[in-house]
Formats: sequence, structure tokens, C-alpha cells
Amino acid sequence: MAETVIRRLGHGQRHAFFAHCSLSSGKSMMPLMSHFVEEMTMAAIDLPGQGKSALPDMNRDYHTQCIEACLDEIEMTGGPQDLVGHSFGATVVLALAAQRPDLVRSLVLFEPVYFGLLNDAGHDGFSANLTQEKPFNDAIERGDMLSAAEAFLTRWGLPGEWDAMPQATREAMASRMWVIPAQADGIINEGPKRMKLDAIRDLDVPTLIMHGANSPKIMEAITDVISSAMPNGQGDVLDGAGHMLPITHHADCAAKLRAFWSL
Repeated sequence: MAETVIRRLGHGQRHAFFAHCSLSSGKSMMPLMSHFVEEMTMAAIDLPGQGKSALPDMNRDYHTQCIEACLDEIEMTGGPQDLVGHSFGATVVLALAAQRPDLVRSLVLFEPVYFGLLNDAGHDGFSANLTQEKPFNDAIERGDMLSAAEAFLTRWGLPGEWDAMPQATREAMASRMWVIPAQADGIINEGPKRMKLDAIRDLDVPTLIMHGANSPKIMEAITDVISSAMPNGQGDVLDGAGHMLPITHHADCAAKLRAFWSL
């Protein structure tokens, strides 16, 4: 497998693994991880093609390759351990846990963008989200990656992030937009590459699913669908936070995790 970058922090007896959101890197999880350096030994991955990790194989499913990259690290470290994911990274660790529950002590999912699970549940939020993502999808279809990046970050990024970006940074972000449509077969579309909701109905590991009160409403629906499907799942909401809550509100999120883990 192509080189995967792992960032490490902490020296505690308990092991944890962190997976970041799209268009980011494991570095984004480090402020949250810094709250647990005494209790935990932690690893944060740069997912394939993101951060400093090598590009994935464009002829294979991207979500599958992300799961494999995470598995390589977790199997080497040994389990069970606590898995934490944000946004796309949360979909990766959830699918990984369904495949290898023996490696998982607990799951923490910050805004898992597993939109296809809504369709499995017959939730009308699935079609509503497609409508809301139309500006992004239309830009991708016509090959306008700059407009796609603007649409994506306006909805899912930090408040005011796009407007504050210099043009060179905007163009660099646009060059990385391939990663969003590459995720679709793994988290949205119907077909054999996407995990179905039934796969987590017997996943009996303690699981915390969190969304921000200021996030797109679709995230509350996903929190409800996943937490209801899992035998040991619980949903929670963080007031005053949006989609980037483990980054913008890492201290508040750490307090939630500390209680969840009983540290």
C-alpha cells in the first residue's frame, strides 16, 4: 500500500485512533487529542490522498482504501481501542468497526456524513440533502472545481472560511475536490461498495454520535438514524457548534468524550 502518514500523541495505557474530515489531515484532530495525553496513546491518520499521505489508487473504491489504511495502523497497534472520526472520517471508522468489531472498544462519531444510511431507513432527509447539494453537484458535473469548492466549504466548512481565503488557497482547495465525488459510492450511492444500515444493527460497542446544533439539519437526522440502529448507540448535540465541532469546540468535545469514556 502507498505510504500513509500517522501522527502520534500521548503516552497513556489506553489506545485511541482518530480519522479526520475531508480536505484536511490528522493534524486537525490534534487539539482534541491534546486533552488526553496523560490517559491515552493516540494515532491520527492522514487519509489516502489527504494531508501528507500518498494518493490512492484511482481505479479502486476510495472509501474502501481509507478503511484499509486505518486497519493497517490499528492491527499493528492491536485492539480493542477507541475509534474517533469526524465527518467522512467518522464514516470510515464506523464501517471499519462493522467489519472488525474485535478491534473496537468504543466509537465516537462527530457528524458522520453517511447519507446513504438515511435512504436505507426510508428517511426523507436523503432526497432533501440531494437538493441542498445541487450547487456542488452541478459545479462538479460541469468541471468547475472552484465553484464546487466554494459550494462545499460554504455548507460544510468553517463559517466565513471561503471568503477569507486568498485566491491561491482557493485554487489549491479546488485542485483537491476530486476527493468528494470519490467518496460517493462508499457513503451515498446504492450498490455493493456502500455499507448498509443493517450492518450496524448488531454492532454492540459503546457508541457516541454527536452533531452541532448549528449544523445542517441533515446531521441531526443521521445522528438519530445511527443511534437508533445501534444496540449501544447514543446521540448527543453540542450547542453553539457547527459541522466542524471537534475543531472549533475541541475543549467542549473533550469534556463529552471524557464523560463517555469515564476517564
